[in-house]
Amino acid sequence: MDKKRLITLIVLTAMVHLATLSVDQQWLHWIFKLLPMALIIVLAAASSGDGRHGSAYRKLVLAGLVFSIGGDTFLLLPNDPWFVYGLGSFLVGHLFYVAAMMRGWRGRSELQNKNGKRHGMAIGFTSGILIVGYSLVLGSRFYDSMMADDSQKGLWIPVVVYIVVIGAMGWSAIMSRSVLAAGGALLFIASDSLLAWNKFVGELPFAGVLIMATYFAAQLLIASSIERGGQRRMLQKDASAASHNG
Repeated sequence: MDKKRLITLIVLTAMVHLATLSVDQQWLHWIFKLLPMALIIVLAAASSGDGRHGSAYRKLVLAGLVFSIGGDTFLLLPNDPWFVYGLGSFLVGHLFYVAAMMRGWRGRSELQNKNGKRHGMAIGFTSGILIVGYSLVLGSRFYDSMMADDSQKGLWIPVVVYIVVIGAMGWSAIMSRSVLAAGGALLFIASDSLLAWNKFVGELPFAGVLIMATYFAAQLLIASSIERGGQRRMLQKDASAASHNG
């Protein structure tokens, strides 16, 4: 299938899920929550990563997507015990994403001169401070709410681990300097922040729509970064070679 049509199908099925969130039909939620993710996996599998780093990046992103759809499946199951399994599945998925972004970062670093590396260090330091600060503020708010509820106290440690890992994923995506990967990672952080706030702190208006819209967009951008990432690195290499020749 043509990739533009595939992306259109992903968007349409995601919109069906958003439109039917309030409908009390579990089969609808199962089909239209998992179908967009299955199509995103197809998109990622059909994408090509250029070179050694691009090929590894593609495989790692695919692994992250597979564990993500596993997390989606667990979260569709009733009762809180499944939430921990969903959290664990997403956690593993994020670790694959971190590994992928580190590959992207390594591929970029090989092409950078000293000025580029200094600029990258400045971006890394600034983004790291912002992500750590955001994580601490959000985590402290979750701690206050979860410690006040005996049924949620046992989830505190898994939630802390998850916050650390998704923060690392966001930072490594920024360091990869891929706009699509970084945008996807930040949307993922936004989606999970909304989900956790809605679960542990208090209900948010239009929470379901906001959580799933940012989630689908995040996964689509990360999957799309496979092909774009390889093209970006090739352009950087050409530009670097041109500057040296000049």
